Amino acid sequence: MRHVERRRAAFTLIELLVVIAIIAILVALLLPAVQQSREAARRADCANHLKQMGLAVLNFEQGMQTLPSSRLAPQYATWFVEIFPYIEQNNLYNSWNLSNTYYLQSTTTQTTQVSVFYCPTRRSPMLSTQYEISSTGIPDSLQHPGALGDYACNGGQFYDSIVDDPSCEGAMCLATWQVANNQLVSSTPQTRLRDVTDGTSLTFLIGEKHVPLSKFGQSGPSWGDGSIYNGDFPRNFARLAGQPQFNLGQGLFDLAGPWHCKFGSYHPGVCQFVFTDGHVVALSNSTDLTVLNKLAVRNDGQIIDGY
Repeated sequence: MRHVERRRAAFTLIELLVVIAIIAILVALLLPAVQQSREAARRADCANHLKQMGLAVLNFEQGMQTLPSSRLAPQYATWFVEIFPYIEQNNLYNSWNLSNTYYLQSTTTQTTQVSVFYCPTRRSPMLSTQYEISSTGIPDSLQHPGALGDYACNGGQFYDSIVDDPSCEGAMCLATWQVANNQLVSSTPQTRLRDVTDGTSLTFLIGEKHVPLSKFGQSGPSWGDGSIYNGDFPRNFARLAGQPQFNLGQGLFDLAGPWHCKFGSYHPGVCQFVFTDGHVVALSNSTDLTVLNKLAVRNDGQIIDGY
């Protein structure tokens, strides 16, 4: 019997190149779909964070019969601190001495991160990196880095020279306050649900705040991404919307106008808000300024046809 040796067929170089090209094309076609799916999941997580904060504010209102102040007083705790007990952060809340300024809190208290305050599309938790220095020089002129966040309360349209004046027309405003011997003696909130006369379903409560990629971690009077617990610099935790110039931020690199006063997100084409009744909406980045103004101001009596 003859032994017949058979050679095993192999792919030619051209066939291999064709297969590789087909795989590359399939990957190129599938990658955008995968990325879109991941972004959809991250956006849903962000909406859930807004929902949790909105419910926390409403639970605060039920117990206190008032909405939180944007901050108890300049340099003192912000609304983020006030809602700690309503997002299962009791230990962090108890670590605060509300009579003391942010700069007198412990380092652990200043820097403890809360994941619900971050949008997963934008970034992971990080600390402020620049200018977290007392505007009064009291108790010192050292930097006090603190926890950041990607959301801000609604300070309305514009009033006076800061985004959360006690007479602001938004949902949360600066309290009227009294300080004696560097201790907070009293702090009186300025808004209740009954003050949202335009309707709780038609008034922003909290939204994503615009922070260009190049400004991450920068605090101080001219920036807007410092510690969200620090009531010294209101642009870190409160924002404006509407006329005359507070449109929504246009993505990662938008430095136009007063970017540090605007709402905005890293989600393609939209910015998400939780309204004062607790529902969450994603608004187009091209939303008209007039519409934004009506949704930001709680008591202007203006009719909104749709948004």
